[in-house]
Amino acid sequence: MKAQLLALALLVGIATPACAQPVDDLERDDSQALSAAWRLQTGNARYCPHVTRQTGIQLEDTAVYAQPALVRSTYGLTGDIYIGAIAATGPGAAVPVNATVMAIDGRRMSALPAPDHDAPFTRWHTAQAMLDDDAARDGHVDLTLSGPGARPGTETRTVHIVAVPACKVTVKVDDQQSYASANREEIRLGRHYLDAAHGDPDLIAALIAHEMAHAVLDHQTQLEASNKAMAVVRRTEHEADRLSVWLLANAGYPPEAAIALQAQVIARLIGPFNIDLTHGGWHSRAARIEHEIATLKAAPDADWPKRFVREP
Repeated sequence: MKAQLLALALLVGIATPACAQPVDDLERDDSQALSAAWRLQTGNARYCPHVTRQTGIQLEDTAVYAQPALVRSTYGLTGDIYIGAIAATGPGAAVPVNATVMAIDGRRMSALPAPDHDAPFTRWHTAQAMLDDDAARDGHVDLTLSGPGARPGTETRTVHIVAVPACKVTVKVDDQQSYASANREEIRLGRHYLDAAHGDPDLIAALIAHEMAHAVLDHQTQLEASNKAMAVVRRTEHEADRLSVWLLANAGYPPEAAIALQAQVIARLIGPFNIDLTHGGWHSRAARIEHEIATLKAAPDADWPKRFVREP
């Protein structure tokens, strides 16, 4: 899927990047989703049960594409591991998108084993884990970069990035699915689902906030214990709808964005008159969210672990 989208980008005239900015819709989507997630993760860090330290940097690997050489030439890369997305307000905001990552805390990316054809994400997972684990453990990380953003006359440069507290939830835009999902520590957004928000930052944040609610409330444990009984699935979805407004408020987003998500995105995706058996109709979801917003605004603070009432 990524290879097809990249080839289409080339057909419409995207050239090798001359600056350190996203050059196509893939990278713009990834950075926008990461930026919204970052605000939600850091804005709620003092309330989340599991907190780590993060940089707001998402790596990519050319191996996940069908044509790695095409990716390298399109993005102006000098290697396979590169900066794929940056949270706009994160500590890594000065790091350029499409810069090639030569080393993480002195460990060379060229030393990582090449991924097998049947497991193209292996090296990417290893590199991202190196970045995230070092940031969480030490509170900072050094990246040796080449390509976009390097100083004139130099081949590489090293940037020191100080990590900050954030809810321990990662977000990834997934080209292989058309819906959004979450487990204990990871949110996956189908690109089709993300596209339905038409780039609106508040709607994207509301979409991520719903999935983040599943993670911070550990709905996975409830679902596994009940073998995903329909009643439990519905209860977790109701809670995710409601808690999303608290997460949005703490991140500086309007909690009403959760209602707009239902009216402008969910209604369009499932149809104005269809009812999702696990989530309910969008009208009932919007009404539930509206009631929760009133509860939020009546609360003395947005400390949701103390204020949020779980479903019976």
